[in-house]
Amino acid sequence: MLLAGASTGLLALTGCGTVRLGGPAPYTPPPPGIDDLYRKDLLASLEACLAGARVVAEATDPGTDTATAEVLSELVGVLPAQRDALRTGAELEDAASAEAAGSPTATVSPSASPAADAAALVAALSDLRVLCTSAARQVSGSLARPVAAVGAHVHWAALRLAAASGSGELAALPAAEEIVPTRTVPETDPPSIGAESDYHLTIEAAQDQEWYAGYVHEVLAARTADEERTAHEQASTLHRDRAAALAAAAQEDGAPVVERKAVYALPVEPLDEDTAAKLPAQVSTALLDAHLALTGAAPFARRPLGIAAALAEAGVLAPLTSAMDPLPSLDISQRGADG
Repeated sequence: MLLAGASTGLLALTGCGTVRLGGPAPYTPPPPGIDDLYRKDLLASLEACLAGARVVAEATDPGTDTATAEVLSELVGVLPAQRDALRTGAELEDAASAEAAGSPTATVSPSASPAADAAALVAALSDLRVLCTSAARQVSGSLARPVAAVGAHVHWAALRLAAASGSGELAALPAAEEIVPTRTVPETDPPSIGAESDYHLTIEAAQDQEWYAGYVHEVLAARTADEERTAHEQASTLHRDRAAALAAAAQEDGAPVVERKAVYALPVEPLDEDTAAKLPAQVSTALLDAHLALTGAAPFARRPLGIAAALAEAGVLAPLTSAMDPLPSLDISQRGADG
């Protein structure tokens, strides 16, 4: 009787269709979160830019267009590193296996044909920078910094390519207040931000760098004349306005507020001509790093301050420097995507 009852119960269970004996229940993966949604589009855009850079590089004669060829060579070398920085550990393993087998494949296939000339490539890079800006505003803190770093480098490279080739136009940089959320974050995926202590440290450092930059340009303005003097005066005002905006945000958020000093130490005193000529690039590089760090640590509502400033400083560096790290402010081994 017990065996019969047990058999009847087993038949009833197996007949309901919802219980499987001898194995785990079927797994339904969670829906993609905001990081995955943006990362897919970023990887596709990076692949498209890389394909375009290779096409344009092959069509460019380095003997007659050295400047353009140099920018394209830098892009072809850097874009794969940026792509890999946004890949997951599994995607990196798949790519390494494919390369070892002699058939490298892209993580995401470009949805459009690669750029055929410099102007089209500048446009593709500009679109990538816009996407990076939007993504950095919404993704998790660990991904925001490398994404913003990619956007800064891409903006720098696009400006250099446009100047070298004499063709192509970039979308205007957004003001901080224009960098707003553009996508709906899934309710099942509340993205994360950095620790409050990291935010306090980075906004303090950004204030200090901005006040210092304002002082440096004031000193340089006193050493120059005419248009160059005016440019330094405007830069000094810009940096002090940024420092004041950061200080106001810090005060509201309970973070350290950095007061402006009357005098800051310069690399050498008295300032010689060679050091003075190098200072603008050094100051902008330090500001770029500081604002990218702030972007990765700040609360979502404060991120636009860092994103906008980082992009602006990358633009300042375009005519001043011939090289930039693939991910400014980050070691290339530090990846934003989860492994």
